[in-house]
Amino acid sequence: MNHSVINDLLVHPKVMETRDHIHHSIPKHDHLMRSARYSYRLAPLLGANQRVCVRAAILHDLDSRLGTLTTHGAIAARLAADLGEPSEVCAAIVSHMYPFGPAPTSREGWVLVVADKLASLSDLTHFVGGLFTGQSLEVRRRLRMSDPFYVSGRKTRTRNRRLELFKRWRRVDA
Repeated sequence: MNHSVINDLLVHPKVMETRDHIHHSIPKHDHLMRSARYSYRLAPLLGANQRVCVRAAILHDLDSRLGTLTTHGAIAARLAADLGEPSEVCAAIVSHMYPFGPAPTSREGWVLVVADKLASLSDLTHFVGGLFTGQSLEVRRRLRMSDPFYVSGRKTRTRNRRLELFKRWRRVDA
């Protein structure tokens, strides 16, 4: 993959902090990079803009925990727009949770939908493989300690914290 397309994003603080966030029991950064690699490969096959696809893939799950399964695409797209990304990147991000969210409206959106699902499957495979060596549990334990959104065994507190962060985020933009 040509990293020059995303070098500016890879050093952005929002992307850097995903190294310490848990996502599918692995670092969220790993998921974003897998999504980017799949997007890079799929874009030419589907006649999509490779640059748009890869940039959307790196940004598609930023601040995902401020929303729900169906709304976090819109939150990430708004963040991408705030970072100066073009509307094509934002449109692809909005629909990445299809069929739980809106249907993609572009080839780039479809690439991201497929790349995200492939990356999620690969995340699971990677996690299960690491269970045999103990590495996955070690990584998961480290991420639980470093992830500010993770609250051990207390779903209600986690949900309330997410709602509080989302409301604060909405007030800042209003």
